[in-house]
Amino acid sequence: MSQDLYGTLGVSKDASASEIKSAYRKIARKYHPDVNKEAGAEAKFKDIQKAYAILSDSQRKQRYDQFGVADDSAAGSGGPGAGFEGFEGFSGNFGGNFEDIFDTFFGGSSRSQSSRSSSGEDLRFDLTITLEEAAIGVDKDIEFYHLENDSGSAKKCSECNGLGQVKVVQRTMLGSFQQISTCPVCKGRGVIGQKKVKKKLTITIPAGIESGNQLRVSNEGNAGPIGGSAGDLYVFITVKEHDYFQRDGSDIYITLELPFTQLILGCTIDIPVLNGEATLKVPSGTQTDTRFRVKSKGLPRIQGYGKGDMYVKVIALFPKQLSSKEKKLVEEFQILRGDEKTTRNIEDCIVKR
Repeated sequence: MSQDLYGTLGVSKDASASEIKSAYRKIARKYHPDVNKEAGAEAKFKDIQKAYAILSDSQRKQRYDQFGVADDSAAGSGGPGAGFEGFEGFSGNFGGNFEDIFDTFFGGSSRSQSSRSSSGEDLRFDLTITLEEAAIGVDKDIEFYHLENDSGSAKKCSECNGLGQVKVVQRTMLGSFQQISTCPVCKGRGVIGQKKVKKKLTITIPAGIESGNQLRVSNEGNAGPIGGSAGDLYVFITVKEHDYFQRDGSDIYITLELPFTQLILGCTIDIPVLNGEATLKVPSGTQTDTRFRVKSKGLPRIQGYGKGDMYVKVIALFPKQLSSKEKKLVEEFQILRGDEKTTRNIEDCIVKR
């Protein structure tokens, strides 16, 4: 019976080439003999190699899909899976970094590095704003330095021919492999002869932004190789901690200490909100640690609509000392409520959950 190649890789028959490659990378790592020491792992790994060698070749895949027979004739003869029988020795030749091997074969770090070779280096700028500024959004003027090509002295790097990268050929037991690294002469810029220039920009900060968010300003990084674009500027935002507001996403929290008499009798007070004031009504008999919700007085939702809420917790503030008159009034109040008993059942004092 012919081997179910799709089942071996754990993909469906209509899987795309990228899905097949991704599935292969994942399952090959799992069963590689240098990683998996269980019995049968090596045989399973060879089946995986065989399945990928056929399904990653469009012609062989077409024959398999049509006739349901795995054509083994090209295995190990230079097809997409050729040479993988020697995978067992990779950890020794490459310092044991199994992940790097897959990156080399499947365009990991080398490919992403190559894709960046035509652009200049990205830059980072850290910007701190206040919570009030985050609530409304602001424009901020910033100054930073970046590298620009000096038209008077800039010339293409002869070491990398302006690419910013050089190719290094490494010989292994499986043959020769080409690696790409940053040019040691121009440090990846592609040109020799750049100057540091101060740049001023106005950055628009959207309302509702949070610490850790970043804004990208295209083409404001370091100049790229000759004929290439400049890198980008990334502005990392930090929202400064507030003196009394605490933030949780788009909601804000504040704690107020109010005289115990206001909690007993009730009151209406003006409370601070971000960039303004609001009115809060505290009903009579409010207990300490009660939390009130003030709708839509938080921050804008940067990825949605509307605003968050504000939560106000009130704490009863008791006087540490009483005048004789105040003490007498409290004693009268105590008698009126029948609270003057000096001994009480302890069960009446326990707060039940």
